[in-house]
Amino acid sequence: ELRAFFVAQQYSVAYWDKAGCGRSEGEYDHNQSIDSSADEAVAAIKVLQQLGAPGAENLGFWSISRGGWIVPKISESFDDMRFWISVSGTTAIENSRYMLEANLRAEQRTPEQIALLMSEWDDYQRVLVRGGTLEEFDASTANLMADPYYNGNDFQMTAEMLANLQAFFGSGAFEFDDETNQIVMYPDLESTLRRLAIPVIAILGRLDSQVDWQATGALYERAAKSGDMQLDTVYLDHCNHVMQASVTGAYYEGLPPDTPACAGYYDAMRTWFRGLESGEDSD
Repeated sequence: ELRAFFVAQQYSVAYWDKAGCGRSEGEYDHNQSIDSSADEAVAAIKVLQQLGAPGAENLGFWSISRGGWIVPKISESFDDMRFWISVSGTTAIENSRYMLEANLRAEQRTPEQIALLMSEWDDYQRVLVRGGTLEEFDASTANLMADPYYNGNDFQMTAEMLANLQAFFGSGAFEFDDETNQIVMYPDLESTLRRLAIPVIAILGRLDSQVDWQATGALYERAAKSGDMQLDTVYLDHCNHVMQASVTGAYYEGLPPDTPACAGYYDAMRTWFRGLESGEDSD
């Protein structure tokens, strides 16, 4: 449906098999890094240009979710990007804390329950990242680990698991947010966004329970105000992370794959494209 929409707007659409899939060489990595994903996209761009594919000289990008990290990373090595449609984009840090809190709310936990569980999640993350004993972990996360949404598989931490996780997070490979102890996935994201001197539309669903849509919107607005980005931001009601019409936005809402797109999603892009073509602001 999405590809058909772009073709109807007179845009060619290119997509590729991920590494190790279909006819693409290499090995598939479910945990592919942002840098690796960006390098893969740049390689695809070069092939399109070598083939002289229609539109290869006038490339724009559509991305969703972690694509909000990948497209800015692409721009660091590909300086001929013409536009960007960022759907359900990201802030610089990972989304685990927001995702838990938003889904606890969607699962109808009370405010008091949410406050307790989030406090325990903070303790959980602190022990993993900053250090602590298994006894400390167990004592400070008892309610969290008993919650059926968070720990539906009845996971039990062991001393060996905890030591391995602490070694992983303490390897020096990561930068952490001081307040939440979450990994900073893209430390230079805001400065990179400021340098994007192209039209950008950020489309965010108000029921997104996977990325912090309000924080993302604020990030893009700051970058546009202090930089070169030509930004339009669209917030859609009753819209989840993948732009489906939604009631709760919960991760486990159980919507079928053929759930229609939320109202306004395609209209927002259609109006924005008309603005690009006319050289006018889509507002």
